[in-house]
Amino acid sequence: MSTRIFIAEIGLEWTSALNEILRADGEFEIVGEGGDAVDLLLRINEVHADVVILRQPAGGCEPGICSHLLLEYPNLAVVLLPDEKGRDILRRLMLREERWNDASKESLRAALNHHRWK
Repeated sequence: MSTRIFIAEIGLEWTSALNEILRADGEFEIVGEGGDAVDLLLRINEVHADVVILRQPAGGCEPGICSHLLLEYPNLAVVLLPDEKGRDILRRLMLREERWNDASKESLRAALNHHRWK
């Protein structure tokens, strides 16, 4: 069973890293892309995503949409990628937060690994 991923605007560098992961690993499926916060909330239910990937605002804080997503879809994982100008920390939020202090393609792969969530 593949991990269903919805991608918001994440920038060229992270898009490239994500595409490499997707080409190398058949366990992931992109089920949606883009949209503003309201569109994202509505579309997540339609596509039955397991993971939403968002860009963190500069400074590494959480986008406001995160709390709405986790309250509405408690089994969803939200992966927050650092902005190119932001702090170099990759985060995954579920009912708890996890951090990788080496925001890299390998960290992104680990954050997307649905089987580790259990």
